Formats: sequence, C-alpha cells, structure tokens
Amino acid sequence: MTTASASFGIRLIFRVMLRMIIALLVSIPIIGLGVALVIFSQTDGSVPVWTGFATIISGLVLLTLGFYMTAVGTFPKPLLGEGEDVKIERHPTMKPAYGRIIISLPLFFATALLFSLTEIAYVFPFITFMFGLFFFFKGVMRYFRNLHITYIVTDRRAIYMFKFLYLHTNEIPVGRIVQISEKRTLIEALTGRGTVVVSSGIGSRMTISMEEIDDPGSVAEALRSMLPTTKE
Repeated sequence: MTTASASFGIRLIFRVMLRMIIALLVSIPIIGLGVALVIFSQTDGSVPVWTGFATIISGLVLLTLGFYMTAVGTFPKPLLGEGEDVKIERHPTMKPAYGRIIISLPLFFATALLFSLTEIAYVFPFITFMFGLFFFFKGVMRYFRNLHITYIVTDRRAIYMFKFLYLHTNEIPVGRIVQISEKRTLIEALTGRGTVVVSSGIGSRMTISMEEIDDPGSVAEALRSMLPTTKE
C-alpha cells in the first residue's frame, strides 16, 4: 500500500466517523426528549403517552437516515482522465440548514418554559413544539441533502454528483459550454452565497445548477477562464 492510498484511507475513515457523530448529536436529544415524555406521561395523565413514542420514533428514523446517508457518502467520485486537474470542489453551503435548526431552538426553549413554568393548557406548548420540530427537521434534512451533493470543476468539465438511494452524475465538457450565469437573492448576496448555472443547450441534461454555494463568483470566474477566447 502506497503512502498516498494509506492517507486517503485514513481521511475516509475520519470523514465517516465525523458524519456518524453528527448524526448521533442530532438524534440523541430527540430520543431523550421522547423518553422523558413517556416517563412524564406516567405521572401526569394530561400528557399523552403517544407523544413520547412519536418523538422516539422520529429520533430513531433520523438516526437511521443519518447512518445510511453516511454509508452512501462513500460512493466513489467520478474518474478523472489522464492529466485532468480538479480546480474547484464544492458542496452546497450549510447556512440555510443551520439557520432552520437555530430557529427551532427558541421554539423548543419556549415549549419547555410553557410546559414547566406555566399552568396554561398543554395544547399551547405542544403547538410551539410542533413548529420547532418542523424547522428542526427541515434544517436536518437540508443538511443531509447538501452533504451528498457535490459540484466539481476540472480543466475539462463541470460535474454535478448526487448520492442518496443511487449515484447520479451530470457533466458538461468545457468545450460545449455556451453560457455561464450567476443568481443571487438579497439574502444570498448578504451571506456570500449564490447559484452558478452552466448551460450547453436547452434541457435539464444540458444544464448544471450549482446551487447555494459559497463564493459563487470564484466558481464562475474559474469556468470563464477555461472558455476559448474569440479573436477578431
């Protein structure tokens, strides 16, 4: 085994372990909350026991999905041609995912306060809990989705790769690119992210949208620098 292959194996193991740790950190609090609800329902009849079991099942589903997507993340990358050089490799930014998760935290905190420090009907903390759970799951699912989308720009092609239940790739050779455009909403412009669209014609197979990437200007510029110049 060469030094390079050994180093790649170590990085691969470390990356898989890190992703599993993230799945555990996300899922364990939900499972713990479900266990607490089940225990509390035994002493307080106003708390339905099904809410605890539903929360536990949600946490277990999230944990299973996290482990599965971690395993899927080991799919090989597209093979490079002889002498082909990777210029840029990006994943969609995790900022929208983190934003949704952060929004859910005050809702969970409000749920805990309403549930433990007030005597209002339990339907109100249940509503805040459901809204918090909605934003939390939206953020986590966006995180897992973005984790398995990869955009690669080499000196010969632009590549989109998605790994979930299957491996799907789409690529456009540099010589066939007819248009490169950038898209940014106001929020994306303020947070330094955006979308780069690479087109070689009309149709989904003829277009690669590198969505929600950090510093999209540098990606667009790298692609433009490889286009053939037209001299009069």
